[in-house]
Amino acid sequence: MNIFNHQQEKADLIVINFARLLFAGLIIFELLNFFKILQFNLQYTWLGLVITAMVLFALLEFIAYKYKRLKGDYLHWSIWLIVTAGLSLDAAGDFFHLYGKYGWWDQMVHFFVSAIICFALFTVISAFWIDKFKFSLLLKTGRLKLSLFLAATSTMSLSALYEIEEYTEDLIFHTNRLGPGTDTANDLVCNFSGILTTVIFVSVYYLITHKRKVVE
Repeated sequence: MNIFNHQQEKADLIVINFARLLFAGLIIFELLNFFKILQFNLQYTWLGLVITAMVLFALLEFIAYKYKRLKGDYLHWSIWLIVTAGLSLDAAGDFFHLYGKYGWWDQMVHFFVSAIICFALFTVISAFWIDKFKFSLLLKTGRLKLSLFLAATSTMSLSALYEIEEYTEDLIFHTNRLGPGTDTANDLVCNFSGILTTVIFVSVYYLITHKRKVVE
C-alpha cells in the first residue's frame, strides 16, 4: 500500500510540475513581449495577461504551500490542470485574436474561468480552511453550504477586481480592454453564471454521494 501511495504521489507531482512549467513558460513569453524583446501581435495588452498569469500563479502556489503544510499532501493535481486550462483559454483568445473573431469567446472564457476558480476555491476551503469555523452553521450540510458560499463570494469578488483592473489599465495606458458600455455587465453575468453552475454541480454531487469533498 505504501509503495502504491508513493507511486501515486510521484505521478501527481509530475502532473503538478508540468502545470507549473506551462505557467512559467507562459509568464516568460508574456514578459518578453511586454518588454518588446519579442514582437508577437496581440489583440489587447500584454500587461493584462502578465498581471493575470502572475497573480493566479502566486495564488495557486500559496494555496498549495499552505495545503501541503497543513495536510501533509500535495494540492490535488486536477486543481492545477483546471486553473492552467482556464488561463490558457484567456491567453489563446488574445494570442490568436479569438475575442475579435468570435463574439462568444469572451463569454465562454468568463463563464469557464469563473466556474473552475469557484470549484478550486471550494475544494481548498472544504479541505481545511472550513475547519476553523466552530459553530452550529457547520452541522450536517452547513459545512458544505458555508464552503460553497465562501468560494462563490470570493470568486465573484475576484471577478469584480479583474474588471477594475481592466478599467484602470485603460485609464492609465489609454487601451481598450474594457470594451463597449455593456461589456463589463455582460462579463459579470457570465462570471456569475459560471459560479452558479459550480454551486449546482457540487450540490447535486453531494445529494447523490453525500460527500462534502468532491476531490479526495
